[in-house]
Amino acid sequence: MGVVVAALGGCQGQRWHPSEISPDEYVLRGAITTKNRLIDRYETLIADGTGPGDLLERLLTDHRRHLEALKGRMPDREHEPPDRAEPSPSPSPVPEGDDTDLSVAGIRAAEQSAAAARPREAQRVADPALSQLLVSIGASEAGHVRRLTEEG
Repeated sequence: MGVVVAALGGCQGQRWHPSEISPDEYVLRGAITTKNRLIDRYETLIADGTGPGDLLERLLTDHRRHLEALKGRMPDREHEPPDRAEPSPSPSPVPEGDDTDLSVAGIRAAEQSAAAARPREAQRVADPALSQLLVSIGASEAGHVRRLTEEG
């Protein structure tokens, strides 16, 4: 009985994760999905000609840079077997049945939600550089909220 308790006790640490991917990668995938959704919303709003086009374009550029930085942190899967090297399918940019508000107010709310999530994500990762990146992106998103409020 003592052996079982001792063996199970080893799985209780912060670094244990019951998946093929690390907790850091899990957080990264979620952040990338959020970024893709924000980018899709911005692109749709810009294409519709709704809202301050120049501001939306500048903020969209920021999001594309954030996305590239996040993708750059994904682990290299080059040396894994082909069936595992391909990333898992990502969710659609806007979930089916989602009543996404495609307005400046809707984008502002999405930015505010994303900015609020970044510190929680940063606390969940082990890599300090990834934590710093997530917090920096959150600060940028918070700045977007302010700009959308003032200029939108």
